[in-house]
Amino acid sequence: MRKVVGTKDSETSCASAPALGGLAPLPANQELVRENRLLHAVIDNFPGGILLYDCNQKLVVCNEGQRQLLDYPPALFEFGLPTLEQIFRFNANRGEYGPGDVEDHVRERMRLAARREPHVFERTRPNGTVLQIRGVPLTCGGFLSMYLDVTQERQQRGPTASSTMSDPLTDLPNWALFEDRFDQVLARVRRGQVAAIHFIDLDRFRQIQKQLGSRVAESLLKGVALRLCNAARATDTVARYGEDEFVLLQSEVDRPSSAAKLSQRIVSAIRQPFDIQNFKISIGASMGLALIPRDGTDFQDLINIARASLQKARNETEESIRVNDESAAAFGV
Repeated sequence: MRKVVGTKDSETSCASAPALGGLAPLPANQELVRENRLLHAVIDNFPGGILLYDCNQKLVVCNEGQRQLLDYPPALFEFGLPTLEQIFRFNANRGEYGPGDVEDHVRERMRLAARREPHVFERTRPNGTVLQIRGVPLTCGGFLSMYLDVTQERQQRGPTASSTMSDPLTDLPNWALFEDRFDQVLARVRRGQVAAIHFIDLDRFRQIQKQLGSRVAESLLKGVALRLCNAARATDTVARYGEDEFVLLQSEVDRPSSAAKLSQRIVSAIRQPFDIQNFKISIGASMGLALIPRDGTDFQDLINIARASLQKARNETEESIRVNDESAAAFGV
């Protein structure tokens, strides 16, 4: 039987509830005993990882499947369950969330955890493992996160299985799906939320394609797509726009500087050398930004604004970031 790590004083809700870690004595009521055993059975036999935290963001359960799937060392549990912040920091230090400042990653994930929004997305670990991560808010105020290893399924999935929703080369959402995600974000924008579109164009890509060939160039595009996904948040959407152009829909911008930070994180991620077929390839990226609704709410207009900002950035220098002139004051530039 797998071991479930829990704490004596943690609660699964803000009211009194039985601990799931197997450390508290079983209640006298036989019905509660039965339910407690059923909960243990579900956690023990779940074919992946489970993280459960309560309404105060206190970690209640981290099952053995999670520890194995994410390669958590015993030292992380030396004094019982770590805090959610400690887990995020451990992951960020290992590069699980891509390049960038560790504390920025931790703050962003703590902020998203506090929102308790349901989600389903995939994340590729640095070791190549593809995780499907599903988050479900609980009525008690807590939150349940489930992790599954879907690496084999992704490898076996043929191109026709995802062709209706994905770009065939990078497996990113295709344009129709990206527009659908935009409509979902726009509905939240109309309720007062702010979002952003990042337009990304690779520097020196065509030169590399000409020198090293199309196969290397295609592998490079796949690598860029992966880094973009790792730099983005779970609620963001990345799509391929043209041969070496990408767009990222940032679903929530609490302040303009957070959009600028994401752009800087993307440029930094792409700048790191790619190892492809015994070649060490260095490229850069130029970016344009458009804020929603400050720069408008029409999908194509926003794409054009972000792309025009990118062209201005490229005319200045490579690896630069530019916002629409009318929004420049919001970014403090």
